[in-house]
Amino acid sequence: MTYRFAVNPRWTDLPHCSAIVHGLPRDYYVSDYVTTLSIKTVRRGSAWYETRQGRYLVTPDTFLVLNEGQQYSMEVEASSNTETFCPFFQPGFVRAGEFSERLYPMQSRIGRTIRSIPIGPLEDSFYELADALVELRDGTRREMQSFPGLRASTREEMYRRLYFARDFLHSCYGQPLTVADVANVAAISHFHFQRMFKSAFGVSAMQFLQQRRLEVARQLLAATSDDVTTICHSVGFESLGSFSALFKRRFGYSPSCHPERSEGPGRKGGAKTEALNHPSPPGPSLRSG
Repeated sequence: MTYRFAVNPRWTDLPHCSAIVHGLPRDYYVSDYVTTLSIKTVRRGSAWYETRQGRYLVTPDTFLVLNEGQQYSMEVEASSNTETFCPFFQPGFVRAGEFSERLYPMQSRIGRTIRSIPIGPLEDSFYELADALVELRDGTRREMQSFPGLRASTREEMYRRLYFARDFLHSCYGQPLTVADVANVAAISHFHFQRMFKSAFGVSAMQFLQQRRLEVARQLLAATSDDVTTICHSVGFESLGSFSALFKRRFGYSPSCHPERSEGPGRKGGAKTEALNHPSPPGPSLRSG
């Protein structure tokens, strides 16, 4: 088989090559696109990806793997200043079976390889990425074996459901969520979910959500001049007093004393590190992503 490599090919050519699709800040959207194996990343800003299974918020510190044949939609507004950078793999190039479709940390071999793509030859980068994906799959399988369950199939299913819940919390932190809400997403009874989530990740679902909200708040305090109350509510906290106390306990200083905080006029409306609201449903055609 002949393998081809490209940067921003025509969409009709994309299923027939390994390619980087690099989207600069502008209004664009994807609707119900059936992908080849692909990795979704953003270099700045954030992007929502929706599949038949759920939705994921991709930020500069995460990447999303979608398997060949997965159908997805996404939308980015120019005002979010989002820059996407997504490798697509020609069918047959990566011989590793299916991957766990979830958010992964960019602090990994795959993340380092993606960041180095403009430096080395494109073909070399895709071979390095393919090898890193196989390594990722093997690591995922080992992690599955540590999840609760007597049978391998039970552990695999529990892994899928718990990570689906974890990604939901990571992405939808701004919503008013309860344990029961997240357990419903994972299709697990809330008592069982509470035990299983903590067993798998070392913290409860609500502790994970609280940590996520605080981290996003810290990023927004550094990247925008929005007032503390606005940021408090945008990340899902209802009480400014509770938010300020938790923030100080976590980071050692109050939100209003953030070391990178600036109230200069050039900060207002600057690029945010996270998308705080879910965008309107994607439109009917393919534009980029």
